[in-house]
Amino acid sequence: MNRRILHKGAAVMKPYFDEQESIYTKLYDRTDEILETVANAYIGRNPALPFEFRSFSREGFLKNNNGRYNMNLEEKLPEAKLGQYAYVFGLLWSNHDGWTDFGLNCYGPAAVYLNREFLYRADINEEVNPNMKKGIHAKLQKGWNSVCIKFVKTASGFGGVFGTLHTKWNPMEFMSPFQERKGQAGWIYSDAMDADSFSETELPDYTGLETLSGMGWYPALSWDAEKMKLNPCARIFGNTPRKVAYLWSELRHSGVGSTMCRLKGSSTGSLRMWLDGHMVFAGALKPSDIAEFKLDPGKHEVLVELCASENGWEYGFDFTVDGESVAFSIPRGVKGSCEPWLYLGPLDKPLEESADSICSLYRLFEQGDSQFFWRVDRPDTWVRPYLDNVLFAKWNYPLGVTLYGLLQTGRLLQKRGILDYAVNHITECTRIYQYAKWDAEQYGYPSVNNQLVEMDMLDDCGSFGSAVLEAYSDSQDPHTPYVVEQIANHMEYKQERLEDGAFYRICMNSFQENTLWADDLYMSTPFLVRYYKLTGDAKYLDDAARQFIQFKKYLFIPEFKIMSHVFDFKHNKATNVPWGRGNGWVFFSLSELLEVMPETHAERKHLLAFYNELAEGYMALQGESGLWHQVLTHPDSYEETSCTSMFVYGLSRGVRLGWIREDMKSKAVTAVNRGWEALTKYGIDRFGNVHGVCRGSRYSFTPDYYKIELNAVTNDTHGIGIVLLAGIETGKLSEWLKQKSELR
Repeated sequence: MNRRILHKGAAVMKPYFDEQESIYTKLYDRTDEILETVANAYIGRNPALPFEFRSFSREGFLKNNNGRYNMNLEEKLPEAKLGQYAYVFGLLWSNHDGWTDFGLNCYGPAAVYLNREFLYRADINEEVNPNMKKGIHAKLQKGWNSVCIKFVKTASGFGGVFGTLHTKWNPMEFMSPFQERKGQAGWIYSDAMDADSFSETELPDYTGLETLSGMGWYPALSWDAEKMKLNPCARIFGNTPRKVAYLWSELRHSGVGSTMCRLKGSSTGSLRMWLDGHMVFAGALKPSDIAEFKLDPGKHEVLVELCASENGWEYGFDFTVDGESVAFSIPRGVKGSCEPWLYLGPLDKPLEESADSICSLYRLFEQGDSQFFWRVDRPDTWVRPYLDNVLFAKWNYPLGVTLYGLLQTGRLLQKRGILDYAVNHITECTRIYQYAKWDAEQYGYPSVNNQLVEMDMLDDCGSFGSAVLEAYSDSQDPHTPYVVEQIANHMEYKQERLEDGAFYRICMNSFQENTLWADDLYMSTPFLVRYYKLTGDAKYLDDAARQFIQFKKYLFIPEFKIMSHVFDFKHNKATNVPWGRGNGWVFFSLSELLEVMPETHAERKHLLAFYNELAEGYMALQGESGLWHQVLTHPDSYEETSCTSMFVYGLSRGVRLGWIREDMKSKAVTAVNRGWEALTKYGIDRFGNVHGVCRGSRYSFTPDYYKIELNAVTNDTHGIGIVLLAGIETGKLSEWLKQKSELR
């Protein structure tokens, strides 16, 4: 058939880097070394740092379910008078200079200041309509950015709702200013003032002392005088007779050799104490008692179990070494509190588990219908996890394919460090999932794992969930079965579907309202395939097969034997734009299904035919350099790395696993080799950076959106993992062809 190319004329593309900088010039066809370089470069940019744990006061502003802070000052300052001012103050960290978008809804007049400079003032329409959300485009500086909002009380209200404009992809966590609150999470707010106390050039300095700011700030940092007369458990938990609490801290012995540590004190209830998981005392502590235990040099974990008497919390104890009191520090580096102990309770009875399992910030504690977590010795102040990393320990769909690539690279090269890195990223997410759900219930929106907790579309769960399943044989993570069961239940019972069973997006009042995306084959079917492998339940495999059959009806472009990006039910039409990565997702995911699907499956013949149609279409559109283009039928669009990698991946597997038609096999081998060589020449530099990856997309009926607005970026996670997988499959194909030749 004579193919009509939609846009003729291959443009001369500006290279992403000088030819001398390519990894090809350094390693040529040494694929294993190329894979190791790319993997190690990614790991080097994203070290395996855990969550940060910070104190957070529930007396401050909580988020609503759209991830922005509800700054309702009428609730916080009920005595405020009409016309009075109040100030809300917070810090936002940025890893680089760049732009972001805030969202603001107003209960009354508001003015926003960024880094002590005026940014935005609400107009009269916004002041009187709390449902009107205003997007504010703002430039952040690298490091801390101070945000101060001036609110004025009127009859319409006092305060507003403020935070990120794009919650799902760019959640924002604000920290507290001033030296006294360093490390604490959450905004602070001032007393109500009769006049504007700060001119626009004299806003508070976040690095200064709160006590010198000239006004009172909340939430309170310390207890009132009456509470300070009580011991910590009494002021934190109240008068709760016969309850149980746990106290957790760390101490350090800085000497050269071992020494003896003495415990003295008293308790009317029973007390048990563990040092580094070993019990060193049990019983009621009497003033005359002296318990001694050996203390080796270094840091030690101390856990105390207190049982209140019928009179409540009555206790006190002290540790001494050589007659001097031992200094304690807050465990696990929890930030935002100068108090050295964490507190858990009040429980009805002691926990029936080891001290080591109790000393954890990654789990909830449950008794009956109640759940508990650690607190600090400040009014209504709790410990919460926060993710300061750009990528490690984050859960989103591009990272799913990134981690899949790292897992397979670590296995192929037998590099335990690469494999462990990927597994640790995954388990850092899964083991905190149950806590994150509770966190959302307590504080309005989770501080970590927001997409997994929200789980209202396939983007939130399928890709990363597939990586979780892929890692399970290595991780043996006890949290994995629960997490993936939640994802499977979402896909089966909650995710929107058309009447024919195809996944689609309702997404009311958003740009993607009533659409079906080629991307969603990747967001769903690899997970369904792996969940079928885990459970043995064929309904998940059948569902994956059904998705390809149905999606083809909506998106297939017969003239080119490729796929349109999106079908828009608002217009009842496909966009007819063959976006490269959208097609790559389809081909990649189809290969994942065919690899597992039994030969006897009813849909296998149809899916093999579909695979060969796509293979023929994609091979016909490979660019002159060996790379495929951002819009497949537009040679003047830029050469794109992630789609090239997925076509290389899918074609290589088709040859090696026997799916591709015999008359296309030789052409497919050539396409794979050209594609991989082009990736190493034009897409990967000698430092392992991956270039030419299209950023995350929306959709359009015009190719220019994809060609012009969707620019290529470097080291985007949409491309790194699939580049690794393409290299792995190219290497496997080469080895397979070699073995096959030797057998002849």
